[in-house]
Amino acid sequence: MSTLQSTPAAVSVRGLDVHLPDPRRRTRPSCRVLRDDSFEVPRGQVTALVGTNGAGKTTLLRTLSGAYAPSTGDIAVEGVPLGGAEDALPAGVGVVPDSPFQPAHWTADDLVLAQCAVEPEYDARLVGRLLRRAGIAPSAPLRRLSAGQRSRLLVAVALGMHPTLLLLDEPFAHLDPLARTEVVEELREHLADGADRTILLSTHDLGGMDRFVDHIVLLHDGRVVLEGGALDLIEDHLMATVEAAASHTAELRGARRSGDRLEGLMRAEDAVGLPSIVDLRRPTLQDVLTFTLREASR
Repeated sequence: MSTLQSTPAAVSVRGLDVHLPDPRRRTRPSCRVLRDDSFEVPRGQVTALVGTNGAGKTTLLRTLSGAYAPSTGDIAVEGVPLGGAEDALPAGVGVVPDSPFQPAHWTADDLVLAQCAVEPEYDARLVGRLLRRAGIAPSAPLRRLSAGQRSRLLVAVALGMHPTLLLLDEPFAHLDPLARTEVVEELREHLADGADRTILLSTHDLGGMDRFVDHIVLLHDGRVVLEGGALDLIEDHLMATVEAAASHTAELRGARRSGDRLEGLMRAEDAVGLPSIVDLRRPTLQDVLTFTLREASR
């Protein structure tokens, strides 16, 4: 787990359990989706909530936005405790869901007008610039937009409120490489406009995001299995390749076999004193996440 921050975290989660109805098992009232999770989202950084499909990322973000109530545990968003849907999110928190919840006949103009009605300082001009960049007509209804265009529209509408904390559920899942690059640039510009602005986004594929993300929360089967600064996680680990019959395979995590050799992840501190027959290299962030997930799956 990460160490205490010098400033209060934008999001703090302690001992979080969430039980939800299981539609596949009518004889059971609920299933445990999130399991005793604890982590912090550092203020002024980009935190990626990473995990495979079904790991619990969407459930976690919906809980943080107040849509689901914690079964046990404590949540604080911008210092305000949240216990469920009856608790309003603090001012300055923007939420972009994985799909629109607005009526399919609504247009971008309708979304902007709805925000202006509740946000006196809402920046409609910024939204207009972002929509022009994305090639989205303000009068086009949601049902006529592609999945990628709907994602860009929702991100643009959220950025119009200049949120201090922005929660994004799989914002890049439906974007082509060019659109993905443009959205990352828009998010960078948003961060640059305020020192304390924070982003928490979920994704199942970092890809080229390692240069954008500062902090990682890795989720598997509803549990946080790894948390830390992206650069720290890389520095704290090594990739090791050894003979499969060697005596040093116990330290390898998520090991995979290639012929008569094993490759796996290990803590850098565990590499001290290893014989020269062990090949070591610095991992990528993708290596750390992939091999940690392989180990967790076992």
